[in-house]
Amino acid sequence: MAIVEVRGVTYHMHDRIKAKWDKIKDGRLAKYDEDRIYACDGMEGIGKSLFVLQQAAYIDPTILDDSKDGKHKLPRICFNVMEFIDAIRDNKSTLTHTKAIIFDEAFRGLSSKAALSKNNKLLVTALMEARQQNLVIFLVTPSFFMLEFYGAVLRSQALFHVVKARKTRQRYVRVFGRKQKALLYQVGVRKGWGYPLTTKFRVNFFNIYPGGKDFEKRYRKKKSDNFGIDEAKSRAEIAYFDKAEEFKRQRDILLYWIKNNVPITPGCPKKLKFSYEKMSKSFKKLNVNMIG
Repeated sequence: MAIVEVRGVTYHMHDRIKAKWDKIKDGRLAKYDEDRIYACDGMEGIGKSLFVLQQAAYIDPTILDDSKDGKHKLPRICFNVMEFIDAIRDNKSTLTHTKAIIFDEAFRGLSSKAALSKNNKLLVTALMEARQQNLVIFLVTPSFFMLEFYGAVLRSQALFHVVKARKTRQRYVRVFGRKQKALLYQVGVRKGWGYPLTTKFRVNFFNIYPGGKDFEKRYRKKKSDNFGIDEAKSRAEIAYFDKAEEFKRQRDILLYWIKNNVPITPGCPKKLKFSYEKMSKSFKKLNVNMIG
């Protein structure tokens, strides 16, 4: 076990994991022009959020900070989908600084399959955008199997499954690599969300918050404030994005009509045919982006 220091606080980290983070921190990920996505799950209250905080803070200590204007508390530790999407859009790794984002307790409180499915679709959209930002993203979820195939199998690099030993009650993490994780997902979805595969890669961690008591207090405050964000909040988010999708659909229909000279009303002139290129140039003059 290696000992790492973040903001004056030291804690233990598995040598093998530390070596992984050393390859992507300090701007190295942007040099590769890549991103990294990791899933972490476990029972409620078992410490999965703390484990992820320790990893993310080692990669990017600034994740422990509030926004520069002070208006947003811990903006890259997110507790709902909209906050997560904003964090991705507002942050990009540089050649000297690899940025990390945590989606903490993803999908907590979602009881209906419809809400879960809609949130997964929003998550997929967010992860697609993350590719361009060269970010390291941790998805902390009650169960790995709540994620859809894209996020769970295609995009995530590894799964950290936090468990507690029956006899000693000591917490540790089972680490499943990319291939193991894919097989685990296929088996688990079919056979009841179990973790039947074995892995020799196990990690211990201890109850130490990076950033010390000050950060722990701010983190717990934000988490407590967001504890009431349940399915009702999720439905509000879904309605917001559904409305945006409806506006986009209406726009696409209008563009199709214009391009193909479809009469909108009986008295509409017949020669309104424009190419998409010509329409795009016209919109740019109005400072309107046609792509999306």
